[in-house]
Amino acid sequence: MNTTRSDAVRPRHRPAAAAVAAGLLGCMLLALGLPRLIAGGLTADNQDVLWEIAAGRMPQRAELDRAADRRESAARWEASAERETDRGILLVRQADATPTGPEHDRLIAAAGEAITHGLSLGPVQPYGWAVLAALREKAGDRTGAVQALRLSMLSGAFEPDLMLWRIDMGLRLIGLMGPENEALLRGQVRKAWVMAPDKVALLGQTPKAGPFVRNALEELSDAEIADYVRRHGRK
Repeated sequence: MNTTRSDAVRPRHRPAAAAVAAGLLGCMLLALGLPRLIAGGLTADNQDVLWEIAAGRMPQRAELDRAADRRESAARWEASAERETDRGILLVRQADATPTGPEHDRLIAAAGEAITHGLSLGPVQPYGWAVLAALREKAGDRTGAVQALRLSMLSGAFEPDLMLWRIDMGLRLIGLMGPENEALLRGQVRKAWVMAPDKVALLGQTPKAGPFVRNALEELSDAEIADYVRRHGRK
């Protein structure tokens, strides 16, 4: 069988072409992953600041500033719903550490913008919606606070760290709630009772909350009662 020059040369080019293609693919994958790598590196060493906040402790102001700035820098490399919401929470804490005045107001406004942006990127964030509800209530936007509180409950109904807080806010806003939101709030009472019955019992003794809490507990399902007994060993 005769072999032409082109037939003889072609096989020797295929490995080189494959190597070039593989190299280009590797460069593309590296380029795509590099922004995420840089963004993650900017925030990895200050995540403990948010853990401190979640634990109810106030970090040093310099730590808050650094963590918020790092998340702002990370956003230039990669958009992240959670990081943007976290930045908003850090800005709220910066505002808490700032005397009343223009700088305090600027930080609160920036916090609202960051959290709203983060929620637009990823709406399933019960903590983000809860913070936004608190910001709106503080600003006098009670209707907006109810809407954010509703979305907090819908995006994560069973959140032990949030349930009692959401009940407290919901009771302050109960006059603006429709039947659906009141039903969600009663659900929070039942879920909180399963986790922390003593705290819900204390809440039920207050004149304002008592009737609402009792009505909510009358709606306990068999599954919720069984979960309570499993956790606490008694009815």
